[in-house]
Amino acid sequence: MASEAFDYPRQRTPIHVGRRVFLGAVAVGLAGLVVGFRKVPGLSLLASSFSVDGFQIYDTSGYPAIAAKEYSLKVDGLVNNPSSYSLADLLAMPQTHIVRDYHCVTGWVVPNCKWVGIKLSDFLALTQPKSTAKYVLLASADGSYTESLSMDQAHLPDVLLGHSLNGKPLSQDQGFPIRLVIPDMYGFKYIKWVNHITLSDQVVPGYWEQRGYAVDAWLGPRSNYGYA
Repeated sequence: MASEAFDYPRQRTPIHVGRRVFLGAVAVGLAGLVVGFRKVPGLSLLASSFSVDGFQIYDTSGYPAIAAKEYSLKVDGLVNNPSSYSLADLLAMPQTHIVRDYHCVTGWVVPNCKWVGIKLSDFLALTQPKSTAKYVLLASADGSYTESLSMDQAHLPDVLLGHSLNGKPLSQDQGFPIRLVIPDMYGFKYIKWVNHITLSDQVVPGYWEQRGYAVDAWLGPRSNYGYA
């Protein structure tokens, strides 16, 4: 996909949920994880009330305004090839298309999401990780959202640095221009507005993990939340 053909999204103003409301919703969602989502009154109403194209929109500190031509993804830490990549650089790399359901830890699901992006494993290979690199730490342009993956998790074949969703570039509220896509985990791991990746020998819990969420957020039988 050439950068000239990339139809950059205009800013839009969806209904979104700040931290306090989100954490209240989480309390309901975590209760659903314990007793079964279908048994939690009001959970489906909560999902639809804050929905944009089927997604509830949460933020940690507001949406950063990112100009496509000024965007840069910095990579550093335990790598032999620290560098920075423009959006055009990323779009010129081999692209991967996947279709996966999106699962939020609060119980709602968006089926058959069509993601396009660069395999994180392919991207990491460009950085030439050192043998001591065990974790991939990701940071967001919003200044607060952070996440982490083990190297094994980062090398799953459907983990992407995603730039498009359902045939369109990501909107601002969905993380334009780049967000993590990791279908085997819950949605809070899909960090938005990724602008910095650091390879490290130590895990650093992300924004939501620091607030009580599991570092390993597997879906289904492997879930840290006891939900299968």
